[in-house]
Amino acid sequence: MKRSLRLEGIAAAPGIAVAIARAIDRKKILVPKLDLERGHVEDEQARLDLAVADARSQIQRSIDSLAKEGQGKQHRNHSMILQTHLLLLGDILLIDATKDMISERQINAEWALSIVTDDIMDQLSSADNEYLAERAEDIGFVSTRVMRNLLGHTEELMGTELKAETECIIVTIDLSPAETAQMVSSPIQGFATEKGTQTSHTAIMAQALGLPAVVGVEGLTEKVNPGDTLIVDGLDGIIIVEPDEETLARYKERAAQWSAIENRLRSTKDEPSVTSDGVEIKLKGNVEFPGEAPFALDYGAQGIGLYRTEFLYLDREVPPTREEQVKTYVSMLRAVAPRPIYFRTFDIGADKMPRCLHMTKARNPALGMRAIRIGLRKNRDLLKDQIKAILIAAREVNVESADIMFPLVSGVKELRELKAMVEECKTELSAEISGFIPTVVKIGCMVELPSAVLLSDILAREADFLSIGTNDLIQYMMAIDRVNDDVAYLYSPFHPSALRALKIIVDAADSAGVPVSLCGGAAGEPMMTPLLVGLGIREMSMAPHSIPFIKAAVRTISYEESRKLAQQALEKTTEDEIQQLAVSFMHGKMDINV
Repeated sequence: MKRSLRLEGIAAAPGIAVAIARAIDRKKILVPKLDLERGHVEDEQARLDLAVADARSQIQRSIDSLAKEGQGKQHRNHSMILQTHLLLLGDILLIDATKDMISERQINAEWALSIVTDDIMDQLSSADNEYLAERAEDIGFVSTRVMRNLLGHTEELMGTELKAETECIIVTIDLSPAETAQMVSSPIQGFATEKGTQTSHTAIMAQALGLPAVVGVEGLTEKVNPGDTLIVDGLDGIIIVEPDEETLARYKERAAQWSAIENRLRSTKDEPSVTSDGVEIKLKGNVEFPGEAPFALDYGAQGIGLYRTEFLYLDREVPPTREEQVKTYVSMLRAVAPRPIYFRTFDIGADKMPRCLHMTKARNPALGMRAIRIGLRKNRDLLKDQIKAILIAAREVNVESADIMFPLVSGVKELRELKAMVEECKTELSAEISGFIPTVVKIGCMVELPSAVLLSDILAREADFLSIGTNDLIQYMMAIDRVNDDVAYLYSPFHPSALRALKIIVDAADSAGVPVSLCGGAAGEPMMTPLLVGLGIREMSMAPHSIPFIKAAVRTISYEESRKLAQQALEKTTEDEIQQLAVSFMHGKMDINV
C-alpha cells in the first residue's frame, strides 16, 4: 500500500501540478578559511573580480534564455528581476566590502565573502520584516553564485541540473530567480522548497511563468524521495506525497479547472475594470523594484499605486546619492510610462533602520522614529534628496507629473511641512540646474494612523489625494503587531472599526473633491471587493498577481448592490458577521473556486 503524506507550506504561486518528484541535492558549501601571505592581496581581489565576472555571464545567459524562449513582451519582462541580481553584483556593500575585507584582514576571497554576506543578511533578516527578509534572499543567491565560481563548483549550478527530459516537480532547499527562469519551456511542472516567502523574487518569477509553487515546507527534502508522485497545490500551500488514486483524480480535475480559470482571467488584462452598472474601479500594482513593474502591467495594472522606495536605503554605510536615486526612478518611470506612479517616500524606521542613518533601535519601533518623522526631525537633507531625485527623474523622462505620497502622516502640521519642503526642493533645483523647470507634483497623504482618520476631512482639503494603507491602519487601530503570532488573530480587514474608518476617510475625500485610493492588503482580497466598492473606493492597488481576481470580482458586481451591502456591513457588530455577509454575497458570482 502506498504511503500518503500531506505537508503544509506557503502558497507562493497559484496553480496545481501533478508529476514525479525530482530532488535537487543542495549541499552546504564548505568555505575555506586561509590567511594570505604578504603581497597576495591584489591577486585574491583579482580572483574575486573574475568570479563576479563569471557570475554576470551566468545570469546574463539566463536573461538571454528567457528572451530566446519567450514570446513577446511578457517573457522579456520576466528577465527584469534577474537584472536586479546583476545590479547586486556591482553593489559596493557586497563586492567592494569583500575586497576591503580581504585587504584589512589578509584573508582569502571565500572567507571574506562569507563574512560580508552573513553580516548583510543578518542585518536584513533581524528586522522582523518580510520585505527585508526577501531582499536578504537576493543577497544570498548572488553571493552563493560568486562563491561557487570561486570554488570552481560551476557544475553544481542549477542550469545543468534543470535540464529535465520528462515532466517533473523540483524539490529542493531553495531556488534563485535565475534558476526558476531556466524552467521556461521545460517539462518542469512546478516546484517545492524548504525556504522562501510568498513575495520573494523567486515566487514572483514562478507566478509570472505560471509555475505552481509551494515554499517554506519544513523538512521537505527529508520527506520526499526522487520518483515519488507529488501534488503541488499552489492555491492552498499544500504538498501531497504519494497520493491515493481518489486524491490524485480529484487534484487532476482541480488542475484542469484552475488552468481554464487562469487563462480566462489573464485574458481580461486589457478589458476595463468596470462594475456591471458602469462604475470604473482603477486597479494598480504595488512594487518594490523597477524590474517588478512590467509584471504588474502584464497582470493588467493601470499604473503603480504604491512604489516602495526604502530598498535603496537598506544595508548601507552611506545613504544613496541623488544620482543613484535618479537612475532608479528613471528606470521605474520608463517601465510604467505613460501610466501613473505613486512614489511613497522612504518608510524606514527603527525596526528596519539602515546603518547609514546611525540611529539606535527604539524600545517600541512601531511607535518611534519612522518614515516622515526621520525626514522632518532627524535628517531633512535625506528626505529632500529623495524628493529632488523624484522631481529630476520626472523631468528627465518628460512625464507630466510625478505623484509623491508621504507615509505615517499624523496631522495637518506635518502635511504642511512636507508640502513646503517640496516647494523648497523645486526652488533649490531651479537654482542648481540651469534651465530646470519644476515638474507638476501632486502631493498625497497616506492615511494609516487613527489620528489621520479623525482629521481626514482637513487632510483631504490640504492634499491632492489620499491613500489608505490598511495594513498599518488596522495594526495601529487594534494595537497589534502583525508579525506577532500571539496577537495576529486580531488582525482582520473585516473588523467593524476598519470599515467605519474607511467610510470616514472616503466621505472626507468626497467632500473635498479629491481622489482616494487603497493600497493595503485588503485591496487584494476578492471577498472585500464589494465592501470597498460599496464604501466608495474607486482605486485600489495590490500585489500584481491579485489584479485579475479583483478585476473579475469588480466585473461581477454592481455599485448599487455593493452600496447596500456596505450599509448592511456597517450595522454588523463583529468581523465574523461582516465576513460571512461578504462571502454569502459573493457566493456564485465569481466562478473561481477550485
